[in-house]
Amino acid sequence: MTPISTSQTGTGRSAVVAIDNFTNPFNVGMHYVVTGAATFNVEITPQDAMDATPTVWNAPSGFSGLTASGAQAMTVPARAVSINVTAGAGSVTLYVVQAGLR
Repeated sequence: MTPISTSQTGTGRSAVVAIDNFTNPFNVGMHYVVTGAATFNVEITPQDAMDATPTVWNAPSGFSGLTASGAQAMTVPARAVSINVTAGAGSVTLYVVQAGLR
């Protein structure tokens, strides 16, 4: 999969990045870069982001209360991912790479 990115400056939710929950095995790399000061969650949804705006969001273990740049892998199937900045005026950019896709 070509890396897809989304950003959020200040509090609020970024644009949603759709991911393919049918890929087996499911493995998504998420790299996040913080500029300035921000506290944020990387959140996923089981809802289809292509049909409507998701209303159910959850932060997988290790993806909440983040304050620094980093990278993690996610193996819990989901249909979309976004950044939710909960505090601070900094910006966060999320790069999403899903294994098995071009």
